[in-house]
Amino acid sequence: MQSIRAGRIAAVAAAATLISGAAATAATAPGLTTSVSASVTPNHLVGGPYSPNHGMPVKLHVTLNIHHPAGSRYQLQKVTVKFPSGVGKPNGNLFPSCSAAKLKAARGRLSACPKGSQIGTGIATGTAVDIGVTSTGRLTLFNGPGGKSIVFNVNIITPALINDTFDAPLVKTGGKYGYQLTNNIPADLQTILDGPIIVSKIDVTTFATRVVHGVKRGYVEAYKCPKSHKAPFHADFTFSGGVTSSADSNIACH
Repeated sequence: MQSIRAGRIAAVAAAATLISGAAATAATAPGLTTSVSASVTPNHLVGGPYSPNHGMPVKLHVTLNIHHPAGSRYQLQKVTVKFPSGVGKPNGNLFPSCSAAKLKAARGRLSACPKGSQIGTGIATGTAVDIGVTSTGRLTLFNGPGGKSIVFNVNIITPALINDTFDAPLVKTGGKYGYQLTNNIPADLQTILDGPIIVSKIDVTTFATRVVHGVKRGYVEAYKCPKSHKAPFHADFTFSGGVTSSADSNIACH
């Protein structure tokens, strides 16, 4: 009986290995590649001294590129961005905030958010593959409640009117990266006219500043640069069908 049981366990283990191997293979798509670039302005510390509690205001510019193979129908479902605190520390606690629920209730009317809560803007480029139309969506970024998220409003006009808002959690992490932003893309931003939207580029800039106790503070601040003058930046992409991809880059600083 022991040998039969052992044989069954071995068979189950072998099957599990085959299944996991198949899943890993299915998670890649030939011809689909991703890249990310990021920069801060200014990219060198001026003045100071600075600390994690009070850095120099910077403008953070991030570009995500997705190259699709011919005939691709891979819809972007999630993007997770990891960035270093030394040259990209967010200070949402210092800024007014707006919630996704408030913007949804206002049907995407941006003026419904408090003054000073907008922290950035951007553009997303995608193609409605079933009708062969490539267009852009306007992105407006707001500081989320408690500074613990970024609220994205997406406005698409062509080939159909879509206006949606979603909340992207922003959490502090340890180790190589300081913070992580997770964007779960709503279903209505993955399809248009009942066909898939194939996203090819997302370009976002955060730039907000405000005066706090007589001192200019930034939504994003820098307070140190690695000795290598390259701060690590990373992005993970998840597409329909379980397809995943990742990309690494560095923020140049000195």
